[in-house]
Amino acid sequence: MISKQKLEHLVNFLPAPVARAAKRVGVYPRYLLQAYACRQGYRGFGDRYPQKLLFIAGLPKSGTTWLEKMATSYSGFHNLLIPDVSDYEMATGGSHDYDLPADMFSRFDQMLVITKMHVHGSVHNASLLNAAGINYVILYRDLRDVALSHYYYVRQTRWHPDYHTYSKLSLSDGLTAFSDHLLLPFAEWIRSWHTNRDPERGLVVRYEDMVADTPVVLARIAGHFELDSSHNTIDRIVEEHRFDRLSRGRHQGEESQKSFFRKGVAGDWRNHFTPHLKEIYKNKIGKFLIDFGYEQDDLW
Repeated sequence: MISKQKLEHLVNFLPAPVARAAKRVGVYPRYLLQAYACRQGYRGFGDRYPQKLLFIAGLPKSGTTWLEKMATSYSGFHNLLIPDVSDYEMATGGSHDYDLPADMFSRFDQMLVITKMHVHGSVHNASLLNAAGINYVILYRDLRDVALSHYYYVRQTRWHPDYHTYSKLSLSDGLTAFSDHLLLPFAEWIRSWHTNRDPERGLVVRYEDMVADTPVVLARIAGHFELDSSHNTIDRIVEEHRFDRLSRGRHQGEESQKSFFRKGVAGDWRNHFTPHLKEIYKNKIGKFLIDFGYEQDDLW
């Protein structure tokens, strides 16, 4: 079955306008195939799992695809992304401010579903999740690393509405553009989930912690989803999804700007931020970084 990442990889060989059109068209048959696989998974394994839906709300470029891939290691579960989200993303350049449709969870009846979305933690979204009785995971990352990853991703993604803009920008100008347009909305994304989540149902995970101790964090996520979190299972999943496997042989920290799995490390912003960029980001999110434990003061 074709994944979202595989679809994007295929359309990236096309000229930008054709790539956007191809992605729009490809979303619907992919959704039908995914839904069929999720129904088949339910028929074969549905009685094994208390929770039939694994919902991951991830800030863009924060390791959500890595987590999604590890979650598919549980038999019967398959990825599923509703076309509504893809349509919104294509129209606006991102789904970080998207509100879920009211009938979202009724669409997944008799399915085993993993759905990874970049939706924010609005009162509406959190209320839908809580009303449906769904446990969910919220994943985010240091916004300075998000900015860096976003720059490289958009430059390589021909269907993205901002491709033509970022493909012409230097790294410094690209990081400045990110600070102008997405830095504060992404900071608000993180705040919204902290403010509106149900602490019992919404588990907050930082990408940096997942990189530092993947088995421990994955076991915590698996337990939250009521999945097998035994040492043997967790160790097997982590081993199968090491960075060098996902990146086809590159070691963690070894960069490929053209790969979806670019570098796989935390704190890479330090290698790229100039003093001028640091001042721009300090002025906009300096207090935020302290509030959320990424800095102790503004002396970075």
